[in-house]
Amino acid sequence: MEVHDDGARTALRALAVAAIALAGLGFSLLPPAERLDSLLLDAQWRLLRRFDARPAAEEIVIVGIDEATVKSIPEPPGLWHATLGRALEKLASAQPRAMALELPLPERSFDGVKPGLDRALFDGLASAVESGPFVAVLSIDARTRGVRNIHLPYLALLGESRLGIDLTARDADGVTRRYSLLVPTEDGGFPTLEGRLCRAMKRACNEGLIHYALGRSYTYVPLKNVLAMTDESLLRRLFHDRIVLIGEAQAFSDRVEAPLNLAAWEPACAATSPGIVVHAQTLRTALAEAAPQEASRPLALVLMMMAATVFLLRDWRRAALAAALAGACFFGAAVFTLRGGLFLPTGSVLFTLLLAMVVRAARARWVRRKS
Repeated sequence: MEVHDDGARTALRALAVAAIALAGLGFSLLPPAERLDSLLLDAQWRLLRRFDARPAAEEIVIVGIDEATVKSIPEPPGLWHATLGRALEKLASAQPRAMALELPLPERSFDGVKPGLDRALFDGLASAVESGPFVAVLSIDARTRGVRNIHLPYLALLGESRLGIDLTARDADGVTRRYSLLVPTEDGGFPTLEGRLCRAMKRACNEGLIHYALGRSYTYVPLKNVLAMTDESLLRRLFHDRIVLIGEAQAFSDRVEAPLNLAAWEPACAATSPGIVVHAQTLRTALAEAAPQEASRPLALVLMMMAATVFLLRDWRRAALAAALAGACFFGAAVFTLRGGLFLPTGSVLFTLLLAMVVRAARARWVRRKS
């Protein structure tokens, strides 16, 4: 009879462990779990960035449109045809490895405002196209959620092969942690800015998490400085054989929420980052094939089963201590595996540890009251 009772107790304990693990798995499917996993992932990136940043080839240069540039150009941004055209010609003369213009192209002709504007921008785009791989963005209209039109002469010059959709993937909390190289469409898919650049450079890129501990923080060359450069040797020293991204570098324009702000000219703790910096880090991750992949669901379930075994400790105080130690060790292991290219769902495992400890404490209290 005693053997039978021991077998029954063992079966009940195993059932309890399985139930706790399944509860953790159920929690992992809920929005709060995704939010918790995301916050813990951000903390892991901050730790890696501070203590174990991974070096990267410094091949990306940002040409930024900052406040000083805006003040230095007499025309409003919508009429910067000649300015952008001249900048593109100067950059193209330095023979960069590739260029991308992360600014929306005009939707119509502006020659009615000032004759020659259309031609000035067309000539600059033509110089960029002739210099090597060049990609301009297709902007998405926030109101209609459709692609904004591009003036037909520019569209004819660039063709589909030099256009990439200007979108950054956002998690449920609005933060950009992942990226795609292809946006699904009715016809199958259309490359993002990074996806198009990878194709243009004939590089094999992968998708996944943006590696926020890869490479140095970005500086930029102000667009007004490019326009003022007359020394061709300086242009070549700055841009030759580099990937040049042209976009906004202002404090209140084209901002993206990110776990870390890699703009060296701004506080690292800023809640938002210039969109061009997030594009640059996405491209850096894709070109280095350094995007961490997320753990599979079966692996997550195994980890939750391991966490649920805390329930087997008879003393609830020991269970609480074991849960705390296991949680700290698992978080450290998650940082280590993220460094190696695998993202573990930390939040769901920590929830399972907490649940196992609470159930053990509740069980101990029930036994004491019964006795």
